[in-house]
Amino acid sequence: MNVRDLLDVRAICQSGSLRKAATVLGVTQPALSKRIAHLEDQLGAPLFDRSRGQSRPTELALFIAGRAEALSDEATRLTRETRRVASGDAGLVRIGLGPAPTRILLAGIVAKINERWPSISLEMVSGHTAQLADGLVQRELDLLICPPLDVKRDAIASKPLLETEIVVVARPDHPMCAEPPSGIKELFRYPIATTFLEKRYLRILLDDYGIDLGAQVGRVVCSDFEMLVRIVTSSSRLFTAGPRFAFADELDAGRLRVVEIDVPFKHVIHLHMNRDAYPLPAVTRVTEIILQAFIGIRSADAARR
Repeated sequence: MNVRDLLDVRAICQSGSLRKAATVLGVTQPALSKRIAHLEDQLGAPLFDRSRGQSRPTELALFIAGRAEALSDEATRLTRETRRVASGDAGLVRIGLGPAPTRILLAGIVAKINERWPSISLEMVSGHTAQLADGLVQRELDLLICPPLDVKRDAIASKPLLETEIVVVARPDHPMCAEPPSGIKELFRYPIATTFLEKRYLRILLDDYGIDLGAQVGRVVCSDFEMLVRIVTSSSRLFTAGPRFAFADELDAGRLRVVEIDVPFKHVIHLHMNRDAYPLPAVTRVTEIILQAFIGIRSADAARR
């Protein structure tokens, strides 16, 4: 069996008849019928029921057509990726970002890439880590900047970018700023505004402190980190938490204040790369810019501590 055989079977399954499939494939109906008969002889089993002028596929034909569809999708991806390799430093790079990295990196990365590599186009997506990871595995993304992934995947290579403390912040007139809570349990007497938290954070809160965040009254969940910060700066009821650098402008301007309390985990960011995409020249260039950006973030973060 060769690739042409697979495409023949798929075409007949999709069109429902030899005549229509022959037209799609650009061959005569007798020629296609002869090819299918030869394939059936090779396999020792019928592929189609040709009674009543139709070509109903057998289970074997449907199995072959399914594999042909997968091969066709792979060929389409290969063609696309080959064009991207041939384009050199030009081309599209697709980046997924977790909520906090989106806030601090988006504008800076775009500006630097436009300056140094104007032939590179960017497609940047922000969202929940699990969804972005699926996009990376399915080759819908080339790079992903977010916390470590819960599941190790062979298609993904990862590199640590940053590990820093998580701080609790609120408006200066929030009650916690006048009387800081003595511990995590007391902290959650107040409603929190968060992005969609990683499962490992939720497990720590539930297992170690008995806090079921999903059941908290008054909690606000927002996928957009920029909007999340605006919500907290406009409310004297809500607090939030995250890496200090994500609130740098608000802290410097006095719109938010750090609440003095020890948080039991760190904020960790990794760069995750699709192994198939990383060798592409344009992706390599963008990766260099991201790594340089995080050198600056680490230095600024150390200076704020």
